[in-house]
Amino acid sequence: MLDLVFENHTADNPPAGGWDEKFFRRILNIGIKKLKIKDEKVEISLNLVGDAKIRELNKKYRGKNKVTDVLSFPLNPALLKKDGVKETSLKNYGILSLGDIFICLPVAKKEAIADKMTLQAKLAQLTTHGFLHLLGYDHEISAKETKRMLSLENKILKQLNI
Repeated sequence: MLDLVFENHTADNPPAGGWDEKFFRRILNIGIKKLKIKDEKVEISLNLVGDAKIRELNKKYRGKNKVTDVLSFPLNPALLKKDGVKETSLKNYGILSLGDIFICLPVAKKEAIADKMTLQAKLAQLTTHGFLHLLGYDHEISAKETKRMLSLENKILKQLNI
């Protein structure tokens, strides 16, 4: 079961049937199922933010003074492994708290247009990407890891039919 804390910190409201909490919950549940995470409850925070907030976070935590599309902050990256989650103290009372995902909505909109895809498809891709980072996947490590992460990302996105 997914315990999702969803916050839209932008002035934009999703269209009917668009990118609301239910939309993000569906994406994350598919990812949880695909990765065979069997905990009673998985906790994730997902935040839609604007350019200023994503720049602030990127500068503070990554030393990069620029906007980006998605940032993930694993709760405890030292306790994670590449093929899923270790059996560690990260799990408390059957709850697996993974961490926070921040998606910059203005950047997502621009990328959706540039990539000739719907905003929903871009948000699904960014959510999946952020989710995989919470689990320890990192495309910046090597070409092999990039291939591995993108393959898993595509498998999850394929199930969404967006």
